[in-house]
Amino acid sequence: MAQEKGNSVVEIGQALLKADSKALSGMFIETLELETDNHKGTFSKSQAQMILRDWFQANHPESYELRQEGKTGNSLFLIGFLHCSTATFRVYIMFDEQKGKTGIHYLSLTKHEP
Repeated sequence: MAQEKGNSVVEIGQALLKADSKALSGMFIETLELETDNHKGTFSKSQAQMILRDWFQANHPESYELRQEGKTGNSLFLIGFLHCSTATFRVYIMFDEQKGKTGIHYLSLTKHEP
């Protein structure tokens, strides 16, 4: 699982920078919790992909920095900052295992107010 997560960390950073909602959704488990400035709730992979596609159209990424990765309980997590044309957003991602596959079960993109 650690090697899977290591690969995912790089893939997530690349997908965020490229505003690639399709690549991100490929790392989701079947249903996940998603939080953005306009949406908060539990969504299917396809619903989450559409929400993120629209979110990226409104917020064009310029840079991404991973600040922390670790483990809480049985879940692995990432915390970072996505700098966009509109604002800086705190990225919080939690991984979980479902049906033998590790994937993203929680993704939050919230505006960061320093």
